[in-house]
Amino acid sequence: MKVELISFGHKYGVPEADIVLDMRCLENPFWVPELRRLSGLDEPVQEYILRFPACKAYIEKLLELICLQASMEEKRGGSRLRIAIGCTGGRHRSVAVTQLLMQRLKQEGHTAIALHRDIEKG
Repeated sequence: MKVELISFGHKYGVPEADIVLDMRCLENPFWVPELRRLSGLDEPVQEYILRFPACKAYIEKLLELICLQASMEEKRGGSRLRIAIGCTGGRHRSVAVTQLLMQRLKQEGHTAIALHRDIEKG
């Protein structure tokens, strides 16, 4: 089972996916002056998001959902699960969560890749 994680910005449209997740509920690094120019690929942005207990818990629940969905899809013969992860501009929250989920999925033994559609636009 290959899990494709695609970060995107809602203001640029939602990509086709099996599951669409919305990260606009998370604390936004865009409003922190020293983080604004960075992206979710940068460790300080990821650390900022994980600093909030609710954000960390949300990501853990998403990981559980994705692992369950991947397992169920694989049992029915599926070979790929595409998950779109969005925030407003597609540069901070969606990218950071995509990276964090990809790392955790790999630790859990899944094949996972990350694509960042709007990182340069956001």
